[in-house]
Amino acid sequence: MGGYELAFTMRERVAGGAITIELVGEIDILAEQELAPRIEALAGRCRADLVIDLRGVTFLDASGLRLLLRARNRAVRCGGRLRVVRGGPRVSKVIRIVQLETAFTWLDAPPVADVACGPRDGSVPA
Repeated sequence: MGGYELAFTMRERVAGGAITIELVGEIDILAEQELAPRIEALAGRCRADLVIDLRGVTFLDASGLRLLLRARNRAVRCGGRLRVVRGGPRVSKVIRIVQLETAFTWLDAPPVADVACGPRDGSVPA
């Protein structure tokens, strides 16, 4: 039998003094289960400046929205902040429909890269 290939990846890097997390693919319940511990750990760093880049996201459901909200709440509790790079039309529509535009600080592009976070491109076939 063939193996199951995950429909998402996550890469992290330091850019413009912020930890930038690039999400790619389908951010659904499976992605949330795999990515939540990693994203929450990054958001929980003391006074972390976190950016989640949604430009590569092709699908976002309630689980993906919950992932974003949990990351924001964790960052704020730890004295940090979370900003989100706008995704494509499908992702933006979901966020608009559930009226979460005001829940996040939105960016049109991620900060300019400073340094890569080690050799891992952080790709998660989580």
